[in-house]
Amino acid sequence: MFFWLSIILASVLGALFILSLSWITAAAAVFAGFIVFRHMMLKHDWFQAGRRWITVSDPNAPAPDTESLPAVYFLYVLGSGGHSAEMIETIKQKFRGQKNQHRRYVITSGDKSSINMITGLETTISDACPDDRAGTRDVFLIKRARAVHQPLWTSPFTCLISAAHAVNALTREPNLRPITRYGHQFKYPHVVVTNGPATGFIIGVVAHLLKIFYLVPPNRLKIVYIESWAKTKTLSLSGKLFYWTGIANMFCVQHETLAKSIPGARYVGIVTARVTPVG
Repeated sequence: MFFWLSIILASVLGALFILSLSWITAAAAVFAGFIVFRHMMLKHDWFQAGRRWITVSDPNAPAPDTESLPAVYFLYVLGSGGHSAEMIETIKQKFRGQKNQHRRYVITSGDKSSINMITGLETTISDACPDDRAGTRDVFLIKRARAVHQPLWTSPFTCLISAAHAVNALTREPNLRPITRYGHQFKYPHVVVTNGPATGFIIGVVAHLLKIFYLVPPNRLKIVYIESWAKTKTLSLSGKLFYWTGIANMFCVQHETLAKSIPGARYVGIVTARVTPVG
């Protein structure tokens, strides 16, 4: 994929030296129009009926039975501290053991606390699912989008590095699910789940761009954003970015009063309760 992206970039740069200003302007307008059209197409789910993994139609409907599918692949974005703790508890509460499931945890460089949380979670899952119904998992390390007290003028550079790492996290198949055995069933995550860290928004944007340019199948990289339980009246900065851009396929909040004030948001209740996963 990186090879073809390099070829496309080189072709575009070459064209800039050859084409006249009017042609460049026209090409830029067509390109911008394509981006806007694809964004609106994905945001409003045009032409995608019957191919959605997630739905907001009935909050009381049972979860779909995915055990018969060839692959079930979730990618969870963990931030440091509270974000990771909330995500771990969310996974515990909603976990269902399946042999065909793979879980990828994305953490940022230097985040040792999240590694400890993942280890504890996977130990609990293994105890609850002594057979191979625990599925497989891996941990993917990427550059942090912005460190605490990092100068703002350097943030765009670290965000770009983080985005480059995000492409790899979203498109590299797990070592435990090789193509030679599973084909491309585990090439791309079906669902990307994040709950607020800045890196989560970067990964969300990268996933959205991959879909815009038809680089992933239409039933992959569905984005689920879960607002922090601590936000009862207003959205966090990450929540506002996900909501304003409309790149999340499902926008969830944990407090009913907040859900009523956010058009299109889905009230899911408190999904960070401390419970033991069911095998």
